[in-house]
Amino acid sequence: MKITISGFPGSGTSTIAGMLADHMGLNLVSAGETFRRLAAEYNMSLEEFGVLAERDPEIDMRLDMEQKRMALEHDGILLEGRLAGHFTEDADLRVWLDAPLCVRAARISKREGKRVAHTIDETIKREECESNRYKEYYQIDLNDHTIYDLIIDTSKHTPEEITAIILREIEERIRREE
Repeated sequence: MKITISGFPGSGTSTIAGMLADHMGLNLVSAGETFRRLAAEYNMSLEEFGVLAERDPEIDMRLDMEQKRMALEHDGILLEGRLAGHFTEDADLRVWLDAPLCVRAARISKREGKRVAHTIDETIKREECESNRYKEYYQIDLNDHTIYDLIIDTSKHTPEEITAIILREIEERIRREE
């Protein structure tokens, strides 16, 4: 089984992907964790590293092609990242997690110990930066969610409820295939 979890920063993709992968015994490949690790290796904030990635297409392309390779070579995998749904052509389920900007910024500020107002500005810049790069590199519009099988507003549910919603969808798909 191959599942993708995508969404904008702070939508809960890392939390839900981790919970779902643990519950289902799937290997988790997280683009966000890889990007954060690289930003730290470069001793940069996510915003600074995003600007660098905007100037150096090799950074994004290396990360994206690694995720695409993992999707092609492995089964029993959950891929988490903004482009995971686009790069996993044979995904059994593509999920987009959504939440209002203010909710996402509050989550990010709590996680990173920053002021919410600063996080809102930073998140808007990050999303614009990523959106521009993905349009330029791959002609992907992150606001077009038509490829996703399931879209969930994470501001209306707990992580446990969201995981249960996804599991019900998987069970329903398995039943339909029998």
